[in-house]
Amino acid sequence: MKKSLIIFFILILNQISFGQETLVPKSDSKNANQIISSVFEDIESSIREGNVSRISKYLGAQTYFSLSNGVNGYYSPNQAYYILEDYFNINKATAFKFNQITKDKSNPYATGTFAFDSKGKRSTAKVYISLKKIGDKWYITQLTIN
Repeated sequence: MKKSLIIFFILILNQISFGQETLVPKSDSKNANQIISSVFEDIESSIREGNVSRISKYLGAQTYFSLSNGVNGYYSPNQAYYILEDYFNINKATAFKFNQITKDKSNPYATGTFAFDSKGKRSTAKVYISLKKIGDKWYITQLTIN
């Protein structure tokens, strides 16, 4: 009788544990998806406006850049700010829209098309941005414009 009670309680505890594991991530996942969407919306409008100050709040300690002007490598937030400022001063944004956003909690990323004027010539470039959560905030880990 004692063995069957122990087995019964072990099964109940396992079911409670599994139930909690499956219920918690669903609500966290929904909330995380909303936050990720909000971050990408803010980044999208920042790029469309060429607003470096607004996008700079998403620059982490080391952000990898690969830009069409030949800039590539890891940069501090301060360096990244000035690199983006120079880039957007030369390449005046005329439009920007994310075509695809993947809201995977461990590796969210988005791709889009950046339309711009550079030296009187209209051009487009593909954009790739990935995010990483550090603490309770999302940061850009990679920004590619080619």
